[in-house]
Amino acid sequence: MRLADLIGGVIVLILGVAAIYFSSQLEYYSEFGPGPGFLPLWVGICITGFAIVLIFNILRKHEKAGAFLKPRTREGFKLLIIIIATFFLLPHLGFSIGFGLFAGLTMRFMGRHRWFVCGLTAVGIAIGIRYVFGHWLSIPLPKGIAGW
Repeated sequence: MRLADLIGGVIVLILGVAAIYFSSQLEYYSEFGPGPGFLPLWVGICITGFAIVLIFNILRKHEKAGAFLKPRTREGFKLLIIIIATFFLLPHLGFSIGFGLFAGLTMRFMGRHRWFVCGLTAVGIAIGIRYVFGHWLSIPLPKGIAGW
């Protein structure tokens, strides 16, 4: 258990350092206010700081014996698979439909809701994203095979 937590903490630390590194290559401040590197830099700093605290707590408090994975680790792997599938299907499905399916599948596999409720939620989120971002805010979203 301790080894799995430590590995997870180190992965999150690497993610935070990578966010800091890549965001430092973007402009931090522009003439109109914060630039494109502002938010990623601070998110990376927060992730790195929290990862350091997490690793410190793991090394200080956890018992050395025990199972490698927690009982709910299987659900974490399900969520990881859903995230990876969404990432690869997003260019084909479009932003609205892709995130609607992501929300519906996450509800089904993580929250154990009925398929009907998950389907209604997925459709509602897809329509909501399309309306709010596409029409109300006039933000162009990636479109998929359905033109959404």
